[in-house]
Amino acid sequence: MINIVSLKSKTKKIREFNKKEWESVHPEHFGRKQDRSYWDKKKFFFVAEENGEILGTLDGDYIAGVMYISQLIVGQEKRGLGIGRNLMAAAEDLAKKNRLHLIYLKTGVDWKAVSFYESLGYGKETRLNNFYEKKDFWVMVKEI
Repeated sequence: MINIVSLKSKTKKIREFNKKEWESVHPEHFGRKQDRSYWDKKKFFFVAEENGEILGTLDGDYIAGVMYISQLIVGQEKRGLGIGRNLMAAAEDLAKKNRLHLIYLKTGVDWKAVSFYESLGYGKETRLNNFYEKKDFWVMVKEI
């Protein structure tokens, strides 16, 4: 009989199993042996500051040539001054430096951020209906 067990985290035994099995199938899917370091998720954080005051932040991660912007926040009083644009430029510079080929993010379909991201060259890729807090979101993408 097969048992399905719920765990709070991956065990060493599970990590070893996944590594072994993925390494055997990776060439089938991607046409070459897996470069493990390319598949290590790397997180990043940027902050825009002036005189010790935080004006905005951006964070995300990247893995296997793809960057995900998980959050961009600019203080309400500082919006429209180019802070978000500068934070996004820093993320794109990081992507180029690490030879990434794509950046994606999610934003609400009726948020002002949609036109902001479009002005930076991001396109609406997929609509996620009834997503976070039952609101509709766009997945927006930019090729680097």
